[in-house]
Amino acid sequence: MNLGALFCLLEVLPASLAFSSPTVLVSKRGKSSTLSVLDYSPNGEVVNGVDDKVVNLVDVLCTCVRAAQVGCNEIRRVHSNLDRTKEGIIDQEVGNRKVDYKIEDDPRSALTAADLASQVAIMAIVHYEWPKIQIVGEEDMACAVNESDAAGGAVCASDLVWPGNEIKVLNEKQQQELVQLKEELNAGLSDELSSTVKMEDVTIFVDPLDGTREFVEGRVQNVQSLIGISVRGLAVAGAIGLPFARNNDGDHSASPVVVCALDGAGPPRIVFNSDENSDNNRADPDNPIHGGGRPEDNEERPLLVCGDVDDRALEDAYAAVGGQSVLLGGTGQKCLAVAEGRADIAIMNFKSSAWDTCAPEALVRASGGKVTDIFGERILHCADPQSPATIVNTCGVVASSAEFTTNHDELCQTMRDNSHARELLKIWGLEEKETIQSILDRRQKQLIKGI
Repeated sequence: MNLGALFCLLEVLPASLAFSSPTVLVSKRGKSSTLSVLDYSPNGEVVNGVDDKVVNLVDVLCTCVRAAQVGCNEIRRVHSNLDRTKEGIIDQEVGNRKVDYKIEDDPRSALTAADLASQVAIMAIVHYEWPKIQIVGEEDMACAVNESDAAGGAVCASDLVWPGNEIKVLNEKQQQELVQLKEELNAGLSDELSSTVKMEDVTIFVDPLDGTREFVEGRVQNVQSLIGISVRGLAVAGAIGLPFARNNDGDHSASPVVVCALDGAGPPRIVFNSDENSDNNRADPDNPIHGGGRPEDNEERPLLVCGDVDDRALEDAYAAVGGQSVLLGGTGQKCLAVAEGRADIAIMNFKSSAWDTCAPEALVRASGGKVTDIFGERILHCADPQSPATIVNTCGVVASSAEFTTNHDELCQTMRDNSHARELLKIWGLEEKETIQSILDRRQKQLIKGI
């Protein structure tokens, strides 16, 4: 499959989803709980009194929640059609090759049919309902010729990428949950906050399968679908889909759930969970089976979740945090552990991208926490970053819970004086005697140009 084929699918897929009575797009009329087939015009007109030059973030987030759930269903569909070894690793010896790599021999750049199938489904829904909002997806160029080592590979040509008629629409109970979510988000906003913003200021970042390496190696409990919403570069809302929500003793029977938040409208909420005490629901959010731990006051704190990397600057950062550390895969999984109280601080490597961090940052901030780069600067999520900036968070990512923002600040101050961390700023023209703050200010001005 090439990029053109993906976009062709985006054009035809919405019709196949059978948006019948009623579709799950929430009506954009204040706090109304009714569902509307479509009151947004792809032609740029005002429909039913709705000005398409502005959008309500609550409505956009509800679309993203729905899209994340559908993306998770696609991941589960592909997962059920893969052959795995007894260790859980995707078996490459059975049938066509099932894993390619966007960067040759780099396990962190793995690409599977699940990545592509999830992105196709997510993009179809979001683009159909918000055709004028800019969307940036991780796999946009994965199958484009000469753009990655995966181009032309078996994964891009796999029939598993095509969902056919298998995409599941929300049932009546799930639709009502989405209605309730909208009401709760609107009620959670203070009088001083408005969820209405200019459409041109909004960008949606999609990581259809965060934790592809974990998916390949059978650690599917770490897999997530991430859909983040930024306004003028700042992460403000996000939906994190959990395709394998129960994660208990290899039990993956539970249906996908979505954890979402709008910064300023209350803490993260779990959507599409089964009834309480059901065998088909997600375990308690603070249950360490999801990753991280369950920090207690009598334990060594802070509890840090991090990856297994060989980088001196990151090693110094881990040491500066102190406390205890737990290995945990996936950017979204680390940040969700912080947002839900299973970790105090999370440190990501220097290879995460805007689609990895937009949604998780929104959830951490909604829970009262903090997210910055390793120097303490706010992360800007730019669709078109200006050189030497890229879509990659080259200065790392640090997330902390509300109780440990002081530790967060102390860590970042320490890293400003770290010689290994200073190497990260050389591409910005850092001179030997220049202060860190001076180069950070210059870098921030350049980043803002990309917004």
